[in-house]
Amino acid sequence: MVSFTLRVVSVSHPVLAGGLGPDCFSGTKHDGKPSGKNITIAGVPTYLLRAKEGTVNVKAPKLLQDYFATQGYYVLGPDYFFGDPIQKHTTLDLEPLDPNFDLPAWLTKSEGSSRSGASCMGPKAQYTASGYCFGAKYSVEQAATDQIVAGAFAHPGDLTEAHFRALTSESLSMSTLRSPAESLYRAVDVLTEEKKKYHVQIYSGTVHGFTTRANLSDENSVWSAEEAAKSTIGWFDRFTN
Repeated sequence: MVSFTLRVVSVSHPVLAGGLGPDCFSGTKHDGKPSGKNITIAGVPTYLLRAKEGTVNVKAPKLLQDYFATQGYYVLGPDYFFGDPIQKHTTLDLEPLDPNFDLPAWLTKSEGSSRSGASCMGPKAQYTASGYCFGAKYSVEQAATDQIVAGAFAHPGDLTEAHFRALTSESLSMSTLRSPAESLYRAVDVLTEEKKKYHVQIYSGTVHGFTTRANLSDENSVWSAEEAAKSTIGWFDRFTN
């Protein structure tokens, strides 16, 4: 699995979550009609929703954001790929559709645009950040600034121990699958050493991407995705109310 793989690249900064891989694109593709609208903020394409009424729906990233809006949140979902997602260039197994496609160059470009997209927040508001897979790293990086009051992520990629040590926000919530455990436990150890407030949920029988691409025919997958969404809101409520 991509989540929480252990690959030590240096003594001081061991990797706690691996990089981009086929697991990032596996899972069930869902249909649904998002209720937000696409706008541009500070040059960043953004999915916008105002607080509204509704019930939990975890069938796709935008529908998950719709659920956050039903819980009283004004939701901004930056398109940090700026209209150029990896699916335009590769198969689900990361095989290039064009033999000339340069995956490392795409990653470098997307990492830069992701950081610019994540930093487009304005003042005079309490922000929280929630990230999944590729986006998890950027919610954690936001928690290393004074821009958010709480952060959350699920099944992350490309995180090192340094990310957890750099946190300035005291609050971080993690939802993940338990495989392998060593990196997850190390992340918890670091948060404890740094005296941060944290909340960790481990869901058995799930796969990478379960929070947004759950198998709707599997009761355990659906329940886990719904509970992860509810837990994220509960965590944010704690620090924004």
